[in-house]
Amino acid sequence: MRALAFALLFLPAAAIAAPEVTWEAEQYDPASDTQPADLVLPMPCGGAMAFQKVTVPVEAENPLDDRRVRVGQSQKNTGFSDYLHTEYLRGAFTDAGSGESYYYIGRYEITAAQARALRGDCAVPDRKDRTAQGGLSWFDAIDLSRAYSEWLLANATDALPAALGGVAWLRLPTEVEWEYAARGGAVIDPIEFPQRRFFGEEDIDRFVKFASNSRGKLLPVGVRDPNPLGLYDIYGNAEELMLEPYRLNAVGRPHGQVGGIVTRGGSVKSTDEEIYSARRVEYPLFKAADGSPLTSDMFGARFVLSRNVTTSDGVVSDIHDRWIGIAEAPTGEGTDPLSALTSLVEEEIDPRKQAALTGLQLEFRRARENASTAFAEAAKSTMLSGAVLIGAMRDGVATLRKRQSDVRAVVDEIGVTADQAKRDVLNRTAGLIVQEMNGLRQLQRTYLLSYSRALSTLANDISPEITDKSFRLLVDELTLANQDQILASLQLFWVDLDTYRTQPDMSEGELLNLALSR
Repeated sequence: MRALAFALLFLPAAAIAAPEVTWEAEQYDPASDTQPADLVLPMPCGGAMAFQKVTVPVEAENPLDDRRVRVGQSQKNTGFSDYLHTEYLRGAFTDAGSGESYYYIGRYEITAAQARALRGDCAVPDRKDRTAQGGLSWFDAIDLSRAYSEWLLANATDALPAALGGVAWLRLPTEVEWEYAARGGAVIDPIEFPQRRFFGEEDIDRFVKFASNSRGKLLPVGVRDPNPLGLYDIYGNAEELMLEPYRLNAVGRPHGQVGGIVTRGGSVKSTDEEIYSARRVEYPLFKAADGSPLTSDMFGARFVLSRNVTTSDGVVSDIHDRWIGIAEAPTGEGTDPLSALTSLVEEEIDPRKQAALTGLQLEFRRARENASTAFAEAAKSTMLSGAVLIGAMRDGVATLRKRQSDVRAVVDEIGVTADQAKRDVLNRTAGLIVQEMNGLRQLQRTYLLSYSRALSTLANDISPEITDKSFRLLVDELTLANQDQILASLQLFWVDLDTYRTQPDMSEGELLNLALSR
């Protein structure tokens, strides 16, 4: 009976043909001429909304598997709000073929035309209606997402991707959904994901509408360039309301006190320093003066397409069985199995059983020692790789400088050579040198990516105790082997690791400078 009730609860109605979209594409996906959105869903009044797919790599067939994501930033002045911390993320939908989960997030902030359509006003939109919708309260944003969800499920389930099974709805994003997408998700280079912004300092005007270029007025969506996932105005324009309430950052974990509403991304009133992926701002939910919901000209929204976790009785059963399997695993978190085994040996009065347990205890100790040795060897290998990479990057920089000097000399010679045949030879020579330099730059970037991963592995995946011990052993080994050059690079790498632990969100340029600075 329970299974039947569950099935009826989540069984979608027969697919309902999607109403025709009559709006011009520039009203709902102005970038469609160059790169159409991943998903376009119809809206009331002939409107539409564009979404981008955000992939979250996980083991798709395991509903308990999620992805660890490090977000936040390392600067202390706003650390109480947005310091580095670990979150876990999984998309609401899964692709069994690729072994990935994913969710959809609005390609643009909600526009004035879209908000009006969700409120039942079907006036034909004009150019000014492409402006980001401001003036919302958190409750307004929730009401708009509710209205859209109700309309979509009642009128256009056929427009939902087949993999969604005809059941999905709109809501505000969680903070980790928003920040993961803002940084570029799985499509951005791993070196760049932790950085403060997804672009260089000199490129802010290409991507962001903020105080220096917007006169404090909300502007049409999709005017600036998108982020690596194809999201527009993820920084600037309207402040984007989040689903969950504000909490302080208690040096890497959520503080226990729950506060007001959160916005992300900054607005057209934000300064350059206030534009970065981790920035979050708290506001009260209500106005103190009259008790009404707090609104702001800058408050806007960007919806996420989502659904419930326990979508069927079969899914619940699978979750239950997998959870029980983890919970009842022999080694519980926080329990030292060797200590427990020692207690069993001491308490056993049967000599034969005690002897068997003692043998098991010895094997366990050996296994633990082997595992510890394996981690130590992995740490030593990673540190040695990091030291070698420092040398390789330094050699690469020296070679690049030499080739730059060579190409300048060839160009100078071209300028004073009258013989056309000789000029042609010199031009070909210059072209070959430039081609070689491009290859060297790509190789340098590969070295830098490997260097970043070595630092990340040692900082996040291996305990400090093992890392410290492995470093001392490696220093002794290199000293005895008279490997002075590698030893010097290892000492530099060790200093870099200490810096990286406190500032993993360094830009690519900062990371390269760190490796080459001494």
